[in-house]
Parts: sequence; structure tokens; C-alpha cells
Amino acid sequence: MATRILIGALLCALVTGIFLLDRDVLERPLLTRTVLLVIALGVVQELVAMAGRKLDTGPGLFLTGGVALTVIYVPHVLGGVGVPLHMIVVAALLATSMRLLAMAPLKTAAGAFPESALIGGAILYAGGLLAFLDQIAVNVSLESAYTVVVISKLCDVFGYFGGTLLGRKKIVPAISPNKTWTGTILGILASGAAGYLLVGPLGGPNIDMPQTLGGVIGLLLGAATFLGDLIASSFKRWAGVKDSASLIKEFGGFLDLVDGVLFAAPVAYIVLLGT
Repeated sequence: MATRILIGALLCALVTGIFLLDRDVLERPLLTRTVLLVIALGVVQELVAMAGRKLDTGPGLFLTGGVALTVIYVPHVLGGVGVPLHMIVVAALLATSMRLLAMAPLKTAAGAFPESALIGGAILYAGGLLAFLDQIAVNVSLESAYTVVVISKLCDVFGYFGGTLLGRKKIVPAISPNKTWTGTILGILASGAAGYLLVGPLGGPNIDMPQTLGGVIGLLLGAATFLGDLIASSFKRWAGVKDSASLIKEFGGFLDLVDGVLFAAPVAYIVLLGT
């Protein structure tokens, strides 16, 4: 646990440094958006690697998806505009079509289709969900995007320690054997408290909301974080792995770090930018 706390503190320091550089030096979310792309590519790679344990996938599958996602993402970052959500769909369709056309002559249709669908789905899951956070950073505020991440991660932190120290009864042992009712409830309540206290940066400079509403939004983000964690855990159980990768000791891979944020981001987008 001590190692986990130390590494977690270092990650917090790194994220804080990126935030301060973007806010005070670059005065635009350039580094943040670059990191989002790197994370999206990392999640895609991990999904492909995990699926490769169950499916017959050919070489270069991640390259196909990585190129399609990067080609769509980078021009919008350089242009200073948020990545349109429909363009992520274009990237997924592009990667799926490229892979299907490239592999069909070498495999039967039954063999080529699963990996083509896999890369398209991975782009929608990783790039599409993170694009919501990208939209918040560009169209609401940098502070708002980071506040969404903080609220989501507090759900993870309190859920982990609450479940480890106080939890007994498992909530979904078949999917995530370490999650308990106590940890889950504490995590969601922690997100609600964070939303209440951080209502200012959550709404950004142009959205004035009462603290009570901030607390409700925090609870929604906590619930979405829990759901995102379950979805990722289901995929990992299907692939037969504990962590999506071994990128960071005690934490796992990119997917393990952002599984909850992936689902919290679209909820925050709907609340902050939806009609």
C-alpha cells in the first residue's frame, strides 16, 4: 500500500505540473490534449493486446487504429479547437474499413471481421470517450476538465481504501472481486463531496451553478466512474488478465488508470455542455 501511495503522489505531481504549464505558460491546453491522445493510443494498444489473447489477430492491428486516430486528432489540437465527436466515428470507420480491406484477401471473412470490428470499437471506446474531456478542456475551461478527473479519481481512491480497510461484502465478485459495497458507497459519496466543494472550477468561468448542484453532479460522476471501472474489469476478466498492462507498478496500464474517467467524461460533457 505504501508503494501505491508513493506512486500515486508522483502521478498527482506530474498531472499538476502539466496543468500549471498549460494554464500559466502555454495559456492553452496543448500539453493536456497531447497527453489525452497518448492515453487514448495507449488504451487502444492495450485493448488490442488483451483481445489478442482470445481472438486471432494479425500484425499491425494497433498501427492501423493508431494512425487513424492520430490523423483525426492532431489537426484539431494544432488548430486549437475541440475534437468533434463525429470525427472519432470517422476514425473508427476508417480504421475498420482499412483493416477489413487489407486482411480480407489473406483471411476468410469470418477471420477478418472480428479484428476489424475490434479496432473500430477500441477507437470509439478510448478516443471517443476521451474526446468528451477534450471538448470540456477547450469549450468550458482547463480547470473544469481537470476537476472532472479529480472527482472521478477520488471515487477510485476512496473506493479502494474504503474497500480495503472497511469492506467485507462484495458487490460484483464475478466481474471485480475486490469491489465492496462499503468502498463503492464511500467512493461515490467522496465524488459528491468533491463536486460540492469544487463547484467553481467544475463549472468554469461561464457556468454559474449552486453548490448543491455541484454535489449532485459529483455523485453522477462517481456513479459513472464505478460503471466505467466495471466495464473495463469485464473486458479484463474476459481476456484473463488482472491488469490491462504493466506500465506502472501497483497501477497497471493506461486503461487501469482512466477506466472510470472514460465514463465520467461524457456525463460531465452532457451536464456542462448539453442542452
